[in-house]
Amino acid sequence: MKVVTWNINGIRTFRGGIKKALDSLDADIICVQETKVTRDLLDERTAIVDGYNSYFSYSRGRSGYSGVATYCKDSATPSAAEEGLTGLLTNHEGAVGCYGHQAAEFCSEELQLLDNEGRAVVTQHRAKCQDKEQTVTVINVYCPRADPEKPERKQFKLQFYKLLRCRAEAILKDGSHVIVLGDINTSHRQIDHCDPSDIDDFDENPGRKWLNGFLYSGGQEEETNDEESDGESEVTSTDPIRSGKFVDTFRYFHPTRTNAFTCWSTLTGARQTNYGTRIDYIFANCQLAKEQFVAADIMPEVEGSDHCPVWGQLSCSLLPSSKPPPLCTRYLPEFAGKQQKLSRFLIKVDQKSSQSEPKDALPGSQEEGGKEGEFKSIQS
Repeated sequence: MKVVTWNINGIRTFRGGIKKALDSLDADIICVQETKVTRDLLDERTAIVDGYNSYFSYSRGRSGYSGVATYCKDSATPSAAEEGLTGLLTNHEGAVGCYGHQAAEFCSEELQLLDNEGRAVVTQHRAKCQDKEQTVTVINVYCPRADPEKPERKQFKLQFYKLLRCRAEAILKDGSHVIVLGDINTSHRQIDHCDPSDIDDFDENPGRKWLNGFLYSGGQEEETNDEESDGESEVTSTDPIRSGKFVDTFRYFHPTRTNAFTCWSTLTGARQTNYGTRIDYIFANCQLAKEQFVAADIMPEVEGSDHCPVWGQLSCSLLPSSKPPPLCTRYLPEFAGKQQKLSRFLIKVDQKSSQSEPKDALPGSQEEGGKEGEFKSIQS
């Protein structure tokens, strides 16, 4: 079983063909963030990809903003899926469930706002781990950025973190393994940042405090047999042992690797000098990380976005569901049944008139050689 996460900075990253891009990542479950796709802009070629089933979350208040999507190979079809973390966007039987104590921690208005920006998709899968059938839940998230000029966004980000932890731990408590992956928008340790401006009080950052509570750190890194390559140095930490329930899988296998970044500023050409941060992660509950993860790494060689993909490999094998859950895009009214109509293959189509019909494709999503101006409507 292989999972990949990638902030693609707009679905236009796949303009060479989405199937080609997905196949090149060579994973069973591919989670992308910042699609910048709203429901009205989702075209069939982005939603229905041969060999995959997909699940989208959209921003409801702002067009061309945020958005996440999870693409699962047909051999990794989930048994349940839902949009968002709160359950408020779910009105079908194929939900994952397990919402924890949200009602006690948040008011109804807060929950609605936290799920209004298209920042999470949850899929649940059956897997065979060490000859036992178990459940693995994948939470694909695009965590908010704390805009220094908008103090209210800092609070929004912390509330989202709180909700994410509440949901992840509730699913874990119910008996499922849990993988939380995506753009977390916080570099955890100084080793994960090329040049932290707040080095004197680095660990006082609220986002890092949240990560310290969410992640377990009790010496598991010393148990790995990872032989770090040249250029990687020993890093000591004064952090106290933390009792979180999740593990940063990259650091589990590469505890001392330096200059391992996943995000770079495009304004300064920072990628060329590797002047970046590591803010994209694959977290897994401790037992899953220790018993099933065999490798995890970043893919800085893959371009097309200001982020690079991150991958994780597990020894367990996925058991596909016989059919996708109701959230799957193939069930959307505008797409449902289009792939199964035999009449399409029996009726002779006038090639000339067919070519002259206007296309409704999402600008830049599937067409090779799209013009830069076509992307303006989906850029933030």
